[in-house]
Amino acid sequence: MGDDQHEEDSRNSSRPQHEVSPERRSWVSRHPVLAAMLLPVIPGLIVGLIILVPDKFFDAKQDGNSSSQSPPPAQQASRTESASRPTTVSESATSSTSASASEDVRWSGTVNLTYLDLDSVPPRVVSGNNGASTWASYNYSSSKKFSEATLYGQRGDFFTVQPTIASWSNPTKPTRQQCADVIATQGVESLPLSKNSSYCVKTVANRVAFITELSLSDAIHAYTAVVTVWSATS
Repeated sequence: MGDDQHEEDSRNSSRPQHEVSPERRSWVSRHPVLAAMLLPVIPGLIVGLIILVPDKFFDAKQDGNSSSQSPPPAQQASRTESASRPTTVSESATSSTSASASEDVRWSGTVNLTYLDLDSVPPRVVSGNNGASTWASYNYSSSKKFSEATLYGQRGDFFTVQPTIASWSNPTKPTRQQCADVIATQGVESLPLSKNSSYCVKTVANRVAFITELSLSDAIHAYTAVVTVWSATS
């Protein structure tokens, strides 16, 4: 039996022993109870850290993507401001469209300056000043030549004439609005007709017309003129 014990001791002495570092031996020897509590927990902590670190990295990456996709406050404010602009742009476009529409020409061409209904397309000659937008009166001599001619506005009540014509002295052709303004501020009942003169006229339907390029016609012993009538009636 002593021999068996000796052989077992010999085998144990021949087995390799795991060497424990001095620091570990010292800490374990100084804290045996704490070491006994922590050593079983350490593997679980390591596994938890392995799982936790990729999750944190993924969350951080998602936050970074969200930050890169979200515009900075300055850009957001700019977009908000831009979103509020279409009303202004739309109002501006509407005003521009209205102004353009008011300049639409209803008719333009050459007419005989007699009693004219300028609201018709084309303008038509009427038999008297009743319903005429404007009309011309000529003082003829015995030779059927006139010494003078006068342009009148619309007929008023009790043989009166309305101040619906005005002289245009600028060599440049006016816009509808310019012609309307000169009628409103300088409108008169009658004006002398002459070859070098131009006139703005308000029609019965509140349209605006421009008479220019007067020329004496020997065939009718009266003036002819180029007339432009705008479409707008306000």
